[in-house]
Amino acid sequence: MSWTTIESDPGVFTSLVQSFGVSGVEFEEVFSLDFLPPSSFGLIFLFKYSKAGNTGAEADTIVDDPDVWFAKQTVQNACATQAILGVLLNTDGSAGKFDLGDRLGDFKSFTSALPSDMKGESIGASDDIRVAHNSFTRPDPFVSDEKRAATDDDDVFHFIAYVPVNGKVYELDGLKSGPVFLGGAESNWQDVAKSRIQARITRYSESEIKFNVLSVVPDKALKIQEELKVEGADVASLQVQLEDEQDKRKKWDEENVRRKHNYVPFVIELVKALAGNGQADEMLKRGAERRKSKAGLS
Repeated sequence: MSWTTIESDPGVFTSLVQSFGVSGVEFEEVFSLDFLPPSSFGLIFLFKYSKAGNTGAEADTIVDDPDVWFAKQTVQNACATQAILGVLLNTDGSAGKFDLGDRLGDFKSFTSALPSDMKGESIGASDDIRVAHNSFTRPDPFVSDEKRAATDDDDVFHFIAYVPVNGKVYELDGLKSGPVFLGGAESNWQDVAKSRIQARITRYSESEIKFNVLSVVPDKALKIQEELKVEGADVASLQVQLEDEQDKRKKWDEENVRRKHNYVPFVIELVKALAGNGQADEMLKRGAERRKSKAGLS
């Protein structure tokens, strides 16, 4: 069975890891590298991939560190989930604790001793992980089971993870032969990762503006709930913060429902009804007139 692309969105990724059985984490979108969340398990960088832009620009120090869980990407379209796993299966606890869950805990135990290519194959062979990943695909009733290969004209996006492990910072790019050592993390590991991400953005920005950075952070609602248990806590303020977090999660859930829903049958029936009532031609005419008006045409 094939894997499909999914949207780089904090609500999607948070719900995805929850479906894996993970608790205690969420994803937060980073709008500026100058304002990274202070507590972070790892960063995930999305960019438009090009062979020219992804080779030869950096003198990479690729290492073979048994303490780093690294998987080579052997399955097309799995790089989003692979980057997520790269963070979750490497966290050293410096940003806090979370529950990996039985499913990913067993997966980590089973794959830890495997070479990187077999780790990648194990991701592809996991029905649980693939089904959870594919559940966030936007429905498209016109997609054939026969997937064509991507061409140079297609927009191909790639995900890379950045994590601290045992006082060192690594870049985990499944298209490379191993984890890339970026430097020590004695003070703030995110500064090291930030420099690498900024260098990539600078290199690609001459021809591309589509970038996205997500931070894997402790679950904010759970953190607030723990703070509410502390004697002398500002209960009123914390309750407001908790309600904001709960509203955010509710919005994420609603957006995910809309993402997964197939609206095409509804649209087809609507067009049929409009055509049956003789309204379709008039609506098309008005739409064409509005487009001309916006374009400044007479």
